[in-house]
Amino acid sequence: MSVIDLIKEKKERLSQNQAEFRELIAPQWREYWNELWQSARNHEWVNWVLDQDRKPVDTPQDSLTECDNPRAEAMRQTLLSQLGDVVYEGQWLTLEQDRINAFAEVTEDQQWIHTDPARAEQESPFRATIAHGFLTLSMIPKLTNSVDPSNPPYPGAKMVVNLGLNKVRFPYPLKAGSRVRATKKIVAVEVVRRGLEVTEEVTVNIEHTRRPACVAETVVRLVY
Repeated sequence: MSVIDLIKEKKERLSQNQAEFRELIAPQWREYWNELWQSARNHEWVNWVLDQDRKPVDTPQDSLTECDNPRAEAMRQTLLSQLGDVVYEGQWLTLEQDRINAFAEVTEDQQWIHTDPARAEQESPFRATIAHGFLTLSMIPKLTNSVDPSNPPYPGAKMVVNLGLNKVRFPYPLKAGSRVRATKKIVAVEVVRRGLEVTEEVTVNIEHTRRPACVAETVVRLVY
Protein backbone atom coordinates (compact mmCIF):
# COMPACT_ATOMS: atom_id res chain seq x y z
CA MET A 1 0.00 0.00 0.00
CA SER A 2 1.35 3.42 -0.97
CA VAL A 3 1.77 6.25 1.51
CA ILE A 4 -1.04 8.19 -0.18
CA ASP A 5 -3.42 5.23 0.08
CA LEU A 6 -2.49 4.82 3.73
CA ILE A 7 -3.25 8.49 4.45
CA LYS A 8 -6.58 8.25 2.64
CA GLU A 9 -7.53 5.16 4.60
CA LYS A 10 -6.60 6.85 7.88
CA LYS A 11 -8.59 9.97 6.96
CA GLU A 12 -11.69 7.90 6.23
CA ARG A 13 -11.36 6.02 9.49
CA LEU A 14 -10.97 9.25 11.47
CA SER A 15 -13.98 10.85 9.83
CA GLN A 16 -16.06 7.81 10.74
CA ASN A 17 -14.80 7.54 14.27
CA GLN A 18 -14.30 10.82 16.12
CA ALA A 19 -13.42 8.97 19.29
CA GLU A 20 -10.30 7.60 17.60
CA PHE A 21 -9.31 11.14 16.63
CA ARG A 22 -9.62 12.29 20.23
CA GLU A 23 -7.36 9.44 21.31
CA LEU A 24 -4.63 10.76 19.01
CA ILE A 25 -4.57 14.10 20.81
CA ALA A 26 -1.92 14.50 23.48
CA PRO A 27 -3.47 13.62 26.88
CA GLN A 28 -2.85 17.06 28.40
CA TRP A 29 -4.59 18.81 25.48
CA ARG A 30 -7.45 16.32 25.54
CA GLU A 31 -8.01 17.00 29.24
CA TYR A 32 -7.85 20.76 28.66
CA TRP A 33 -10.45 20.74 25.90
CA ASN A 34 -12.75 18.42 27.85
CA GLU A 35 -12.65 20.76 30.86
CA LEU A 36 -13.23 23.79 28.62
CA TRP A 37 -16.24 22.17 26.96
CA GLN A 38 -17.76 21.08 30.27
CA SER A 39 -17.31 24.58 31.67
CA ALA A 40 -19.09 26.06 28.64
CA ARG A 41 -21.90 23.51 28.86
CA ASN A 42 -22.52 24.50 32.47
CA HIS A 43 -23.29 28.08 31.39
CA GLU A 44 -27.03 28.68 30.96
CA TRP A 45 -26.60 30.95 27.91
CA VAL A 46 -24.46 28.39 26.07
CA ASN A 47 -27.07 25.71 26.74
CA TRP A 48 -29.83 28.02 25.53
CA VAL A 49 -28.01 28.71 22.25
CA LEU A 50 -27.32 25.02 21.71
CA ASP A 51 -30.96 24.18 22.37
CA GLN A 52 -32.04 26.63 19.66
CA ASP A 53 -29.95 24.80 17.07
CA ARG A 54 -30.84 21.27 18.18
CA LYS A 55 -33.85 20.48 15.98
CA PRO A 56 -35.23 17.00 15.24
CA VAL A 57 -34.68 15.97 11.61
CA ASP A 58 -38.38 15.30 11.09
CA THR A 59 -39.45 18.69 12.54
CA PRO A 60 -37.85 21.50 10.52
CA GLN A 61 -37.97 25.01 11.96
CA ASP A 62 -40.22 26.27 9.16
CA SER A 63 -42.90 23.69 10.05
CA LEU A 64 -43.47 25.08 13.55
CA THR A 65 -46.91 26.65 13.55
CA GLU A 66 -47.97 26.23 17.17
CA CYS A 67 -46.20 26.47 20.52
CA ASP A 68 -45.82 23.41 22.73
CA ASN A 69 -45.91 25.63 25.82
CA PRO A 70 -49.52 26.66 26.66
CA ARG A 71 -48.46 30.07 27.97
CA ALA A 72 -46.44 30.76 24.83
CA GLU A 73 -49.32 29.67 22.61
CA ALA A 74 -51.74 31.90 24.53
CA MET A 75 -49.38 34.85 24.06
CA ARG A 76 -49.02 34.03 20.36
CA GLN A 77 -52.78 34.09 19.86
CA THR A 78 -53.02 37.42 21.70
CA LEU A 79 -50.25 38.97 19.62
CA LEU A 80 -51.70 37.66 16.35
CA SER A 81 -55.00 39.34 17.18
CA GLN A 82 -53.11 42.64 17.66
CA LEU A 83 -51.03 42.63 14.46
CA GLY A 84 -50.80 46.12 12.99
CA ASP A 85 -52.50 47.79 15.96
CA VAL A 86 -50.92 50.23 18.40
CA VAL A 87 -50.55 48.09 21.53
CA TYR A 88 -48.73 50.64 23.66
CA GLU A 89 -48.55 54.42 24.00
CA GLY A 90 -46.16 55.69 26.64
CA GLN A 91 -46.01 58.71 28.90
CA TRP A 92 -44.25 61.91 27.91
CA LEU A 93 -40.61 62.12 29.00
CA THR A 94 -38.41 65.24 28.84
CA LEU A 95 -35.00 64.65 27.31
CA GLU A 96 -32.81 67.06 29.26
CA GLN A 97 -29.32 68.28 28.39
CA ASP A 98 -27.90 66.39 31.39
CA ARG A 99 -28.96 63.08 29.88
CA ILE A 100 -27.43 64.04 26.52
CA ASN A 101 -24.17 65.00 28.27
CA ALA A 102 -24.09 61.70 30.16
CA PHE A 103 -24.58 59.76 26.93
CA ALA A 104 -21.83 61.79 25.26
CA GLU A 105 -19.50 60.95 28.14
CA VAL A 106 -20.18 57.22 27.95
CA THR A 107 -19.90 56.98 24.15
CA GLU A 108 -17.12 59.61 23.84
CA ASP A 109 -19.18 61.42 21.22
CA GLN A 110 -18.67 65.00 22.39
CA GLN A 111 -19.59 66.73 19.13
CA TRP A 112 -20.63 70.31 19.90
CA ILE A 113 -24.05 69.95 18.28
CA HIS A 114 -24.89 67.67 21.23
CA THR A 115 -22.96 69.18 24.15
CA ASP A 116 -22.43 72.93 23.62
CA PRO A 117 -25.74 74.83 23.96
CA ALA A 118 -24.16 78.27 23.53
CA ARG A 119 -22.42 77.38 20.29
CA ALA A 120 -25.43 75.43 19.03
CA GLU A 121 -27.63 78.48 19.57
CA GLN A 122 -25.30 80.57 17.40
CA GLU A 123 -24.15 78.11 14.73
CA SER A 124 -26.54 75.18 14.53
CA PRO A 125 -29.47 75.35 12.08
CA PHE A 126 -31.57 73.91 14.90
CA ARG A 127 -30.64 76.79 17.27
CA ALA A 128 -30.25 74.27 20.10
CA THR A 129 -28.34 71.14 20.96
CA ILE A 130 -29.83 67.86 19.74
CA ALA A 131 -29.79 64.35 21.15
CA HIS A 132 -27.59 61.69 19.61
CA GLY A 133 -29.62 59.40 17.38
CA PHE A 134 -28.30 56.41 19.29
CA LEU A 135 -29.39 58.00 22.55
CA THR A 136 -32.94 58.20 21.24
CA LEU A 137 -32.66 54.58 20.13
CA SER A 138 -31.32 53.47 23.51
CA MET A 139 -34.31 55.08 25.24
CA ILE A 140 -36.77 52.70 23.54
CA PRO A 141 -36.86 50.16 26.42
CA LYS A 142 -37.68 52.98 28.86
CA LEU A 143 -40.15 54.69 26.54
CA THR A 144 -42.01 51.42 25.86
CA ASN A 145 -42.06 50.46 29.55
CA SER A 146 -40.05 47.30 28.86
CA VAL A 147 -37.76 47.66 31.88
CA ASP A 148 -40.33 47.61 34.68
CA PRO A 149 -40.08 44.15 36.36
CA SER A 150 -43.43 44.67 38.07
CA ASN A 151 -45.20 45.22 34.74
CA PRO A 152 -43.47 43.18 32.00
CA PRO A 153 -44.70 43.69 28.43
CA TYR A 154 -44.88 39.91 27.88
CA PRO A 155 -46.02 38.31 31.15
CA GLY A 156 -45.28 34.62 31.52
CA ALA A 157 -42.03 34.62 29.56
CA LYS A 158 -38.96 33.51 31.50
CA MET A 159 -36.71 35.82 29.51
CA VAL A 160 -37.06 38.50 26.86
CA VAL A 161 -33.91 38.56 24.72
CA ASN A 162 -33.04 41.50 22.47
CA LEU A 163 -32.12 40.05 19.05
CA GLY A 164 -31.46 43.40 17.38
CA LEU A 165 -33.02 45.68 14.81
CA ASN A 166 -34.25 45.19 11.28
CA LYS A 167 -34.13 48.89 10.39
CA VAL A 168 -33.85 52.29 12.07
CA ARG A 169 -34.47 55.85 10.89
CA PHE A 170 -34.15 59.25 12.60
CA PRO A 171 -36.55 61.43 10.58
CA TYR A 172 -36.29 64.59 12.71
CA PRO A 173 -33.71 66.04 15.13
CA LEU A 174 -34.59 65.82 18.81
CA LYS A 175 -33.73 69.10 20.57
CA ALA A 176 -32.61 69.14 24.19
CA GLY A 177 -35.53 69.87 26.51
CA SER A 178 -38.11 68.35 24.16
CA ARG A 179 -40.72 65.90 25.39
CA VAL A 180 -41.01 62.50 23.71
CA ARG A 181 -43.13 59.42 24.00
CA ALA A 182 -43.23 56.11 22.13
CA THR A 183 -45.92 54.00 20.51
CA LYS A 184 -45.50 50.33 19.67
CA LYS A 185 -47.06 48.03 17.09
CA ILE A 186 -46.69 44.28 16.67
CA VAL A 187 -45.78 43.57 13.05
CA ALA A 188 -44.81 39.87 13.12
CA VAL A 189 -44.92 36.83 15.40
CA GLU A 190 -43.07 33.58 14.70
CA VAL A 191 -42.82 30.33 16.61
CA VAL A 192 -39.28 29.32 17.53
CA ARG A 193 -37.80 26.70 19.82
CA ARG A 194 -38.85 27.32 23.41
CA GLY A 195 -40.86 30.42 22.60
CA LEU A 196 -41.69 33.20 20.19
CA GLU A 197 -39.87 35.74 18.05
CA VAL A 198 -41.70 39.06 17.98
CA THR A 199 -41.05 41.97 15.64
CA GLU A 200 -42.18 45.36 16.91
CA GLU A 201 -42.38 48.77 15.22
CA VAL A 202 -41.55 51.53 17.70
CA THR A 203 -42.12 55.21 16.90
CA VAL A 204 -40.63 57.89 19.15
CA ASN A 205 -42.77 61.01 18.75
CA ILE A 206 -41.81 64.59 19.67
CA GLU A 207 -44.39 66.82 21.31
CA HIS A 208 -45.79 69.49 18.93
CA THR A 209 -43.78 68.05 16.01
CA ARG A 210 -45.32 66.22 13.08
CA ARG A 211 -42.29 64.10 12.24
CA PRO A 212 -40.97 61.52 14.74
CA ALA A 213 -37.49 61.46 16.23
CA CYS A 214 -37.05 57.75 15.56
CA VAL A 215 -38.78 54.83 13.89
CA ALA A 216 -37.25 51.43 14.63
CA GLU A 217 -38.19 47.84 13.94
CA THR A 218 -37.00 45.79 16.90
CA VAL A 219 -36.85 42.00 17.28
CA VAL A 220 -37.15 40.20 20.61
CA ARG A 221 -37.26 36.53 21.56
CA LEU A 222 -39.64 35.38 24.28
CA VAL A 223 -38.26 32.32 26.07
CA TYR A 224 -40.73 30.09 27.95
